[in-house]
Amino acid sequence: MKLKVLTASLLTFVVLPGCLQTRTGVKEQEEKQVIRKQVATLQQTTADVNQRFTDLEEDMRKHNGRFEATDARITQIKDRAEKNDFALEAKIKEQDQKFVAFREELEKMKAELAESRASLASAQAALQAIAASGSSSASAQAATPGGGAKGEKNPFEIGEAKFEAKSYRDAIFSYEEYRKTYPKGKSFLASTYKIGVCFQELGMAEDAKPFYEEVIAKAPKSKEADRARARLKALGKKK
Repeated sequence: MKLKVLTASLLTFVVLPGCLQTRTGVKEQEEKQVIRKQVATLQQTTADVNQRFTDLEEDMRKHNGRFEATDARITQIKDRAEKNDFALEAKIKEQDQKFVAFREELEKMKAELAESRASLASAQAALQAIAASGSSSASAQAATPGGGAKGEKNPFEIGEAKFEAKSYRDAIFSYEEYRKTYPKGKSFLASTYKIGVCFQELGMAEDAKPFYEEVIAKAPKSKEADRARARLKALGKKK
């Protein structure tokens, strides 16, 4: 009996260590598997992080390329804007210069117009003075037989006779009388031109100019206008 108990005890000591060893090995295998899973998880996480980082770098390169393209575009726009500003400034300066030249020309024309009006007023005043002083002699001439009585000679013909006799004051009066009596007469231009010549012959060149200018203005292609231009040119004023 004692032998049986001893044998059983020995078997227990022999079998028990083996069981303990088997359990320890199983536990170690489980721990290794857990560790392997953790390592695999970490490796996958690392790979994902690396891929994400690579994607971020690629996105950054793309954005940088866009930024560079945008900067280049902005630079081009600035350059064009500066060129347009320069061109606009030059155009404004050109227009300003033209405006200044136009104003100068306008002022010059105003001065010439004022001078012409003054000359015309002077000529009219001189003509009135001559008419007043010569009315009595003209009336006497018109009343003499064969000397220009009504129906025999018109004022232009009388003026021509006075002009040939170099009686320029009396001729001016006769030519002006014709102009008033026959404003559409065939000798109107000739009378106007001859009044200018009479004034010029009397040394009143400034008073002669308005009559020359009137001839040119009313009939620029007439022979009287050609003669008036020649006279004005000789007086130092081209037309």
